[in-house]
Amino acid sequence: MKKSIILISALLMASVCSAQTLDEIVNKYYAANGSENLEKATTLCMEGRVSQMGTEMPMSIMVKKPGKVKMVITYSGMEIITAFDGEKGFMVNPLAGMTEPMEIPADQLGGIQEYNMFRDNLLEAFKAGRLKLEGEEAVDGKPAYKLIITDEAGKSSTAFVDKESFLTVKTVASVEQMGQVMEVESYIKEYMEVGGVKFGKVIIQMVNGQELGGMTVDKIELDKVLDDSVFKIN
Repeated sequence: MKKSIILISALLMASVCSAQTLDEIVNKYYAANGSENLEKATTLCMEGRVSQMGTEMPMSIMVKKPGKVKMVITYSGMEIITAFDGEKGFMVNPLAGMTEPMEIPADQLGGIQEYNMFRDNLLEAFKAGRLKLEGEEAVDGKPAYKLIITDEAGKSSTAFVDKESFLTVKTVASVEQMGQVMEVESYIKEYMEVGGVKFGKVIIQMVNGQELGGMTVDKIELDKVLDDSVFKIN
């Protein structure tokens, strides 16, 4: 009997020792992604392609700290531009008849920062005490930590961090489009490393089990000289 109790105690201790705390997971995530190197950079330029409903479109993103962002998607020779110059946000969308820059309302500026690749929602939520570990779940057959991210507005999303690589392999978020709320699953299928920083290279988005589209990154440059005028739409 005593031997059985000792054995049970040992198993319990092994379970506790093998469990990762939220702090440990985030620290390993920070190291695996090369976040320290990204924090030292001042600008980021990305070139790639986005696809939606079978249509592939060239895309570029330019970011300059502390918060200047510009995203350009080209469709049939037309440029759809979203930009924030540090004070105001603007959009040009010929597909919607917006051939002249239109200012984006202040309450919608947060959406532009989704393209700010210097920001990490998981790390920001952790620092603010808004990150929660909800156990584990398999993603593509591999175990991952399930982390609930709550933003400043109280909106929640979920990130799945691979237990071996400590890189994000899946995110789940609710997105409103044309008056409908959809749950979008994004799978990061491949990573690329630039300047000691890991970036998602191939991302696939799914809605209700169907592939909606995705993004493929072809090139990323850090610390490229970007004048502030780049982010202004005249």
